[in-house]
Amino acid sequence: MATKAKERFTAGLAPGARGEDVTALQDYLEHFGYLAAEDPEHDTFCGPSYPLGDGDDLAVLEDRPDADAGSFDDATAEALRHLQAYAGLRPTGEVDEPTAQLLNSKRCGNADQSELAEFSTSGRKWATNNLRYSLENTTPNITTGAVTMAMQQAFAMWSAHSPLRFTQVAASAGAEIRIRFATGAHAATGTNDPAFDGPGGVLAHAFYPSVPPAPVTAIMGDAHFDDAETWTVTVPPQAGHTDLVTVAAHEFGHSLGLGHSSVNGALMQAFYGGPQRTLHADDISGLQHLYGGVTLRHAAWIHGTGVQVEVDDNVESIRRYGFYTRIIGKPNTTNWYHFAIPTPVIVAGSRLNWHRALLRFVTGSTSTVVRDVHVYDGSSRIIAHQAVNLGGSNAMAVFGVPHKPPVYWGAGISIGVTTGAGTASERRIDLISGGVDFT
Repeated sequence: MATKAKERFTAGLAPGARGEDVTALQDYLEHFGYLAAEDPEHDTFCGPSYPLGDGDDLAVLEDRPDADAGSFDDATAEALRHLQAYAGLRPTGEVDEPTAQLLNSKRCGNADQSELAEFSTSGRKWATNNLRYSLENTTPNITTGAVTMAMQQAFAMWSAHSPLRFTQVAASAGAEIRIRFATGAHAATGTNDPAFDGPGGVLAHAFYPSVPPAPVTAIMGDAHFDDAETWTVTVPPQAGHTDLVTVAAHEFGHSLGLGHSSVNGALMQAFYGGPQRTLHADDISGLQHLYGGVTLRHAAWIHGTGVQVEVDDNVESIRRYGFYTRIIGKPNTTNWYHFAIPTPVIVAGSRLNWHRALLRFVTGSTSTVVRDVHVYDGSSRIIAHQAVNLGGSNAMAVFGVPHKPPVYWGAGISIGVTTGAGTASERRIDLISGGVDFT
């Protein structure tokens, strides 16, 4: 059972107030980068021992307002207005009801880049595109296998749009990105690793890499998750549960060097808004600003007319047109549709590697969605993108294979489709083509 998070802030706090509630507000604003701290070089999360990067240089930190502790003064009001503007709220400078809801929301523990309106980068990045990650432990809420799959899917979201490769290794192998579940105070000696706050509030935090060519320290890239939360991989989550895939993908954005974004719908927004298992264009722009983009190199396609239906009894009608197949599912059913992709295993004497699966499709409404996308090499499933729940027009939906392994047999894409109620038009899916991009 999920543990209910306590409400830390209530509406009604305004300039002129004094006391513990004001101190708690100031602590929040200081932690997330809106108020100055006593030691500005060390107050920003992940700050000590790191070269200061673009967007968080010392001058910017020193320019933040400096408040009188416990007093709701002008500096506190100014900082609160910056937070409200950053989150898209009316900048009242007082804790009204929408602001109290925001302050009590689940969020990432990393500081915000309040002066930027779109994707921000920390100025830090990895000097290599081949990154290793390890699971130091898991959470009792979910099986170890499900946690492993969740981390693979989260990394795959970033690998699909970049040259990055993510390979899981043993905890003893010294991975660049070490993943850990912890509660309360959990800092290793000599690290600036803030304590977690229990259910609700801060869900997780992660550490930026260095600014090349500066050396990398052990904690850089690591991602920590608050084990006081009730984690899940089921979508939609039950009340009080938090989607691990979404939060992990967000934190790995920090591990790669991305800061927070104020763009609505971006995965790198600071506040948790429920499951989100695809990247926003803003997230992709930030990623490619750091690591460069990717183009189709060895793409193999099959027309939608080549799709195979797994459960014929769940199909109301199927019709193949010149290059696509239109399927109308029976109301309130699920089905799997399979693409066998022509596979160039060896080209010019070299074995190719997986990069990403590609789908082009249109659904008639939100009643019909592509729920899951599984990618196979022969009989081996190499990545499962679960609960992506994509509907509408998808000219090029992309699903990464994070570790980019060699190709051995033949490529296959299986898509799980959920069909709800509605008219035949609302229950249709037009499967235009499926493909794989190899590298």
